[in-house]
This record gives sequence, structure tokens and C-alpha cells, in this order.
Amino acid sequence: MYYDRTISDDFGKLLCSGGELRWLFDFVKTHDCLDFLIGRNDSKEWISVYRGLSRILTISPLRNGCIKLNAAEAYKQLQPKLYEAKTPADISQDQLEHLLEAVINDPKKFKRYYENKKEGYYQNELSRKFGICGSKNTDFVILDKEAVIGYQCESEKVKEYNPLQAPYIDWLEGLSKKDSKRYGSKLNEKPLGNELDFLALNRDGEILLIEYKHGSNTDGIYRSPFQIGLYYDLFKNLGLENLNKAVRRMFEQKQRIGLIHPEWEHAGPIKGIKPVLIISEKHTPAAQERFYEVMGFIRERKDSAFLSDLEIYNYTKEKGLTGWEKNK
Repeated sequence: MYYDRTISDDFGKLLCSGGELRWLFDFVKTHDCLDFLIGRNDSKEWISVYRGLSRILTISPLRNGCIKLNAAEAYKQLQPKLYEAKTPADISQDQLEHLLEAVINDPKKFKRYYENKKEGYYQNELSRKFGICGSKNTDFVILDKEAVIGYQCESEKVKEYNPLQAPYIDWLEGLSKKDSKRYGSKLNEKPLGNELDFLALNRDGEILLIEYKHGSNTDGIYRSPFQIGLYYDLFKNLGLENLNKAVRRMFEQKQRIGLIHPEWEHAGPIKGIKPVLIISEKHTPAAQERFYEVMGFIRERKDSAFLSDLEIYNYTKEKGLTGWEKNK
């Protein structure tokens, strides 16, 4: 198992001050609907421009200074020449501007990714607020989104990941059998533990494992303990020493680029891991009621202290992050 999404120095320099793609950094920062994700795995690395949940542009390095551009087919059809660039100098800011204009002018086609002001809209909002547009005074900074733990091979994943995932799948099935009308009968359709919404670092030197839900997603809210619990187990299994090295590299690189405020400071070596749930906008009383029922269900089967240090917040544009008050 490993976790380190730091891109190579030569590739990262493209976005740094004076780099060939610094204009892209400025472009994203000045457009509220856009955000970056930089990362790598064992086979590739990338710089991606996101609009809500969708990547409108992904840049990957090839040999000899060449690059490859990619995106969902819907974006390619809007501005096909943009994606034909072979070097960083070939990427056209004008074509990117035209692409963004075309997307904004066709809101129905891309509604579920951003315009509906649900998951994509608020993930983008949070990522910018605690990232590229963050101040030196924010309580935490986002280091990664869609965070994924890597494995050297499939046999390692079977050995390390499957035993941690298996009980959560069993508990999901058990919850459905207990009351399918209340909790649903199709609980395992989506992969469990596939991606963590955000990985962040707070001032106390703690890693925050953040799962995000929109208030309208009642099922997602009360089932979130399964996701959060598995992510928590996975990252604890990596060990603080390994996490500390990776997080330090990621933090330093993002600060050099400007994706984290240059004056933001934290306490030093990683001191621990903390699970966090953020819910945007209003949610139903049923979502909260069933959330605590699910917490109790898992605690009866796993550990009475399961997610006892979980922090839960509401988020709105007007108030920012506020504590999650229990419904009376």
C-alpha cells in the first residue's frame, strides 16, 4: 500500500511562477467554477482542471517535453483543436476560453456536474476555499481530492484492502436485511472505499479524511459511516510515518505552485488522523436520525468507540462551516 500524489518536479514547474503553464494557474484561479487536481499513481501523473465533478482538461507528460491532453468526450466535441496540443506551448488559452463559454452557455448538458448546485458545485467551492483561494488563516488546507490509496499489484490489494473492506460490505447487507424499507435494498451498487472526497491538513498537524455530502442526499448522509469508517481504517493501516513523508511532499509542492497559501503554517509532523463529514445546505431530519442509527448499528458489530472522534459540519456559502446540531 502507498499514498503519495506528488507529481515530478519538472512537470510541476509548468504551473509555478515563470512556468509555461502559469497562465493556466491564473486562469483557473480567476474563474470561480474551476479548480485543479494534480496527482499521480504508479503509471502516470497529471494536471487536471475541474469544473465541479468533471475534468474539462487533463494534461499528462510524455517523453522529451511532449504532453497529452484529454477530457470527457463532450468537452472534446465542443473544442476539438484544444486537445490536439503536443507541447505546453501549444495549449491555447483562447480555445480554453471558448470551451468554457460553450459549457456555460449549454447549462442543461452539464447540469449534473455543476449547474444543479449539488455535489460538484460544493466540492468545487470547498476545494477552492481551502486551496487555491485560501488565506493564511484557514483552519485547514485541502491537499488532495478524489484521494486514492495505491497498491503495487492486484495480489497486494487482495491481501491488504479486501480484509478491511469485507466487514463493511457485510454490515451494509445486514442493515438492508434488518429493514430494507428504511435503509434501502441496493446498498452495494457503488464501490465502497474507492475514493475519499478530500484529504486535508489542519494546523495541529492532523490529517483530515473528509467525506462530503449534499443535504439533499439523504441516503448518502446516513450511509456515510460505512465510507468514512473504511477510509479511516485504510489510512490508519498505512501508518503515520509513511503518511507524514507523503503529506510533507504534497504540501510543499502545492505551496510552491500556489495551490496552498504560501504563508499557511501547520504544527509539523503528522500527529494523527481525524475523520470528518461535511454536509452542505439543509438536510432532512430523517437523514440525521438514520445516520445515528447506522452509527449504532456498526458500533454493535465493530467497536463501541467506532468513529468516536468524527467531526461533523454543515457548510453554506453564507456561514461557511458550522457545527452539526442534532435535531430535537
